[in-house]
Amino acid sequence: MLLVSLLLSNTHNALRSSYGLALGFVAARERNDRLLLTAVTQINHGGPKAVIDEEQAVVVAHLNLDAGGKAMDMSDSFSAHSFFDHGISYLRKDHWSEHYDLSLELYNSAAKCALMNAEHDSVKLHTEQIMQNAKCFEDKFQAISVTVTLQNWSGNATAAVELMNSTLTKLEEALPLVVTLAITNLYLFETKAKLAILSDETLMCFPAMVNPSKILAVELLVKLYGSLTAFGERSAMLIIPLKLIQISLSYGMGPHSPSAFAQYSYYLTTIEGNFQEGYRYAKFALSLAKEIPSRAHEGSTIFWSSHTRIYVEPMQSSIECYLDAYEAHMKSGNPYAVASSLVYNNLCLWSGKHLNVVVSSMNDTLKESKYYKNIAVLKLTVPMFRVALRLKGESDAPAPQQDNITDTVGKNNEGDNDGKYATLLHTMFFAKLSEAFIFREFNEARHAVEKYFSIDSLVLLPSVFFFGKL
Repeated sequence: MLLVSLLLSNTHNALRSSYGLALGFVAARERNDRLLLTAVTQINHGGPKAVIDEEQAVVVAHLNLDAGGKAMDMSDSFSAHSFFDHGISYLRKDHWSEHYDLSLELYNSAAKCALMNAEHDSVKLHTEQIMQNAKCFEDKFQAISVTVTLQNWSGNATAAVELMNSTLTKLEEALPLVVTLAITNLYLFETKAKLAILSDETLMCFPAMVNPSKILAVELLVKLYGSLTAFGERSAMLIIPLKLIQISLSYGMGPHSPSAFAQYSYYLTTIEGNFQEGYRYAKFALSLAKEIPSRAHEGSTIFWSSHTRIYVEPMQSSIECYLDAYEAHMKSGNPYAVASSLVYNNLCLWSGKHLNVVVSSMNDTLKESKYYKNIAVLKLTVPMFRVALRLKGESDAPAPQQDNITDTVGKNNEGDNDGKYATLLHTMFFAKLSEAFIFREFNEARHAVEKYFSIDSLVLLPSVFFFGKL
């Protein structure tokens, strides 16, 4: 009886797969996305056992790849990951040698979705397969990029920086080993000289960046900026946007070029006090982002240009741009969306937004950063969240999320990050200092000041991340 049941089940699955396969061909021919998703879902109910032969298995794997891409276009990373994983399951032995391009694309796509879904173990499995089987260095680019993001957000920025520096060296775009003031000034002088003879209209007409190694180098430099922010390595941070712009002027505008100009605008505004020129490049960056074929990094451009806009436009209205950055990040499945939430919340607190709204928004950010296992945002949000709670008169009512932070990200005390995340410590002690002054707790204020100045005084993190235009 059991054997008969299994035979009937397998026959049923085979019929569903055959029906789904026929439906999939119709969907592909008619370019009907909804029909494609329905067909591939039907096929996947049968699974690899219901596929007749290797040739059909490859066809089904391709259909899953297409369906996953459509799901990604709809910002449904969970369904997309399911399609990509199913596509991988249909691949047979020796698929890396016999169906290399299909295998590489499925594993790259699955790794990206797993990262967006905070499935870190899955990310590691997929990227390890790519690193072991990729035929050339260029084919490892996406896996390296995903690995760096995972290391940054999971609290292993040291490993991320090492991987980025070694990769940038291979790409011949490494930063100087020691960044002195003279080197920074040279980068700044060269960048300004090149831009001085180019109008916004001319820059907008630059060709697209097509060199794969330069595209990856730019992407890694952008991520390196974020990692160095955590370490507080000010000297190297200052030249990264300048280097990005110079690469763009030499090799064309890439997906990250708009965010580089946005970072440059922030430098001009806050470091040099050149608000007019800074505002010009902030607006240019936003315009350029609309012209770039890939909109995946639009959120980063909005994020950085907003840093400049709050110095020029009314703060109460300009901080809403961070919500636009958050939305753009989420549409493209970028886990950096939570950084936009962090900045938005803290600026709302200091600009006088209603405390109930601020506390509710911070609660959401804590939940989101826990979901993504984002240690940096967790540790930066909690001190300001406490200030908001105390201003509401809830000093004896700790947030539910705080109780479980230790379980989520490991030990939760300042010493754990000492020498590793100097910026986090600076920010946490500055928040404690602010809290102590607000509530006239001068012994605590003295302790916070001592701790603050015991950390490297060169640590730099844009003040806008936490305190706005104070």
